[in-house]
Amino acid sequence: MKRRPVIAMTMGDPAGVGPEVCLKVAQEAGVRKKCAPLIVGDMAVLRKHARRMKIPARLERIKGEAKLAQYEDSALTPVIDLKNVAPEHRVFGKVLPELGAAAGRYIEKAVSMAREGLVDAIATAPINKESLQAGGYDYPGHTEMLADLCGGGQPVMMLAHRGIRIAHMSTHCPLRVALRRVKRKRIVYVARVLDDALRRLDRKTPRIGVAGLNPHAGEGGLFGKEEVEEIAPAVADLREMGVDAHGPEPPDTIFGKLRGGYYSGVVAMYHDQGHIPGKLMCFRFDSRGQASVRGVNVTLGLPIVRTSVEHGTGYPIAGRGLADPSSMVDALILAARLAGNR
Repeated sequence: MKRRPVIAMTMGDPAGVGPEVCLKVAQEAGVRKKCAPLIVGDMAVLRKHARRMKIPARLERIKGEAKLAQYEDSALTPVIDLKNVAPEHRVFGKVLPELGAAAGRYIEKAVSMAREGLVDAIATAPINKESLQAGGYDYPGHTEMLADLCGGGQPVMMLAHRGIRIAHMSTHCPLRVALRRVKRKRIVYVARVLDDALRRLDRKTPRIGVAGLNPHAGEGGLFGKEEVEEIAPAVADLREMGVDAHGPEPPDTIFGKLRGGYYSGVVAMYHDQGHIPGKLMCFRFDSRGQASVRGVNVTLGLPIVRTSVEHGTGYPIAGRGLADPSSMVDALILAARLAGNR
């Protein structure tokens, strides 16, 4: 029988929906069929969430990481208990430095376990960037912190859900900075990382669409020179390397082609160019503003497999039992696929 990958879920910000989502996902039969989940966080906080929201959690504190293998076929969910948070001092939906520090330590521990080969991949629950920085971690988000913990490198953010795969040239930076990063060498790197990931996922040669930066992909230089000077030469380089790359494509049509299946994945020139159409295709809001969230944030270009939910800490609904675990379900299943195809 093929071994199921062990996936470490970080609990995220204890003041948000992360603990609730981890507890719900650990009970999902579809998740347990694909992988063996464990939670990196605080046992006392998890138990408080389970009681408050009546989640039927079956948790067991790990007593020595070398014994993780015994949980691969168990109905119990192992917990790496870092004991960072006193549950009686917790406040739902509040930015607190000590909770940001705790969230940072969960990430550090999970990355360490992945690099040591104790787990096959990690899937991260949402953090609050203000709390994280107040807690002593000077990073704009998960992606940059993970790169540092893995010894550097050039991480690439990919938004994924079923056939929607969008890799981003830049992540959390001002738009004026993102525009300066649209360079031939970087485009080639991001597209090759995306090409490699899609080959592992789909087991076939992907067709990669490369978006333009300017309206109508620059109209031959009338609306900007980046397509002519940086993007088109990068696409030519990629094709010479054996990547089935196409572009620059007009940004207002390329994502429709992705949704229709013409492209296997798309390289977006900056964060919002990719995230707006990606989330439009993955998120569903009702008239009350309630959301059903699908989609996974994947960090490519690292020596470990890392996926994450595609939503935030959900402070307004934290502690109310309303959090939708679908995105974390997607994150664990995709992490298992990537880990199994490495």
